[in-house]
Amino acid sequence: MGMTDVEKRALKGGAAFMETLAAPIPDACHISGLSRSEIYRRLATGDIRAVKSGSRTLILMDSLRAHLASLPAATFRAPKSVA
Repeated sequence: MGMTDVEKRALKGGAAFMETLAAPIPDACHISGLSRSEIYRRLATGDIRAVKSGSRTLILMDSLRAHLASLPAATFRAPKSVA
């Protein structure tokens, strides 16, 4: 699995690599591909967990990963051939 932008920013200046434990909502949207509205819907249903640090809402990355892993696999059909 590649590094997220958040993790890459943590490495700037020679900082040691650390796994991202939590991310603000805009970063969670970018990392997951989910919209801001979908993140809030999943927070309301309890599918994704968040914590507050002062006024900031931080999405717990373990819960985001678990939610994405629980989604059904995408299925595809071969395109119709042109005769």
